Amino acid sequence: MASTSFCDPCSEAGKSLTATRYCSDCEERLCTECAESHCRFKAFKSHHVIDLSSIGSNILMSAKKNCNVHSEMILDYYCADHEIVCCRACISNEHRVCQNVLPLELASKDVKKSALFNDVMEDMTHRITTLNALDNNRQSSLQSIEKTKSTITKQIRAVKSKILKQMDDLERDLTTTLSSLQRKHEMEIKKQKQEISQVLVNVIENKNEMDVLSGHGSKNQLFIFLRQQVTNIHCAETKIQQIVSDSQEFDITFDEKKDVKLESLGSLLEIVQPCQVQYKPKKCQQAQIKARPMKNIQGFEKDTVLKLNTDVVKSLFSVSVTDNNKLLMTNTASSDTKLYVYRDCKDYETEITFSSEPECVAVIPGTNKAVITLPYEKSIQFINTTTMTKDNKVNMGFECSGITAGRDRIYVGGTGGTLKTLDTNGIILKTFQQGSDCIYFIAYDDIHDHLIVRCVGKLLCIKVDGTLVYRKDVSRIAGLTLDRQRNIYFGGFSTHNIQRISSDGDNCEEMLNKDNDIDHPYGMCFNNDFTKLFVINNYRKSVCVYKCK
Repeated sequence: MASTSFCDPCSEAGKSLTATRYCSDCEERLCTECAESHCRFKAFKSHHVIDLSSIGSNILMSAKKNCNVHSEMILDYYCADHEIVCCRACISNEHRVCQNVLPLELASKDVKKSALFNDVMEDMTHRITTLNALDNNRQSSLQSIEKTKSTITKQIRAVKSKILKQMDDLERDLTTTLSSLQRKHEMEIKKQKQEISQVLVNVIENKNEMDVLSGHGSKNQLFIFLRQQVTNIHCAETKIQQIVSDSQEFDITFDEKKDVKLESLGSLLEIVQPCQVQYKPKKCQQAQIKARPMKNIQGFEKDTVLKLNTDVVKSLFSVSVTDNNKLLMTNTASSDTKLYVYRDCKDYETEITFSSEPECVAVIPGTNKAVITLPYEKSIQFINTTTMTKDNKVNMGFECSGITAGRDRIYVGGTGGTLKTLDTNGIILKTFQQGSDCIYFIAYDDIHDHLIVRCVGKLLCIKVDGTLVYRKDVSRIAGLTLDRQRNIYFGGFSTHNIQRISSDGDNCEEMLNKDNDIDHPYGMCFNNDFTKLFVINNYRKSVCVYKCK
């Protein structure tokens, strides 16, 4: 784009006109004149042109419109099987056998009301909140580390000062001791020096006197003096020996403590803990699923009785609702073996005729397919719910009556308690048996991967491998259906009521009875948003509609 403030088409033409509008489909800014022209072209009438002032100058369009594989192709399809948006070339090359390929316009219908929209918005808000909290947490951690550093630095300095004071005290003690030793030895040495001086003086005096006598005195005087000196010499020797004996060589040394090493003032303990900010990713759901609160149905209120086409010979068996909100209803009267289609679950639209009596009908979720059981032909018949035409027929090898479907499996039951598992193309994958009673109705609990089976006087919950989970006694034969929480609703043909049992089989309560005009109920089903319950009633001759509360 040429500028954040100028019209893009005008900029391409060398003009500089201020942009006032923005086309999110073309990803172009438009001036007033270009915006008016843009809206007049038939090809652009569906484009979203918005006022620039409502979004500001910061336009971010991260959603790519061109295919990553085929850059020249526009993304205009959605494959629900692979959960990917793709172009026409991708459909031809990679998704040719996929059953759930929708035009982008259909896949994105009601996207603003979808669970995906709410989930992504909640997830973005959740991530923004988490990242802000995380950023604040990291900033607090930086401040905490800085504060901790200052505190520990003061503690280290305090330890250092303490150690230095201890060293000063030790130095002072050693110096004091050294001075004390010095004074002690000095006193002893000085005393000895005094004694030496006294003896030395006496010896020198005696020698001087002898020198005088030997040179000038008489022999008698010299002899007497010498005899006196013998005694003096003996005393002097004794004194000198005593002084020598008492004298010691003093030497003071310093014995340094070799093993005293100041290796550390302490240690730093690093404590690592998980961040207090936690993040739990939210799961995004498919755009086609509308976001509604998972509230339990509290009760029902009778709404109306479906207006049937008057020509129908009524022996109704089962009902089901397609993804595009059409009510399918089988009629087993031998004179009118048809599937009836009611638009918007209320207005008669068309009918499909079969070569034998159709019994149960099941819609394959997320597809434009439904399946009908034809017990007398031991077959099932596929129906295209978009064109409302018959598709391929599959031989089952037994009289099949009950049928239900998940997104990737079809389950068929019938005589002798036989149950067969098929893929959505009708290929039989597995056969097993549950008792010996004929199976008339089946419902598939996709949350718990259970099959709810209705036989004469019995309601069975079994795993998809045939293992029995629980069994309940019920009144004769009637239909069954599941709500959003996979609670089970089943009719009592002779007791004229409809009961609800929890998915685990523990809690059972009556939801509708004769007071609500329930009379010999049979097949039943909810609409797509679980706001209405359709019940085949009055000995299979009418369809009553009840509002969910």
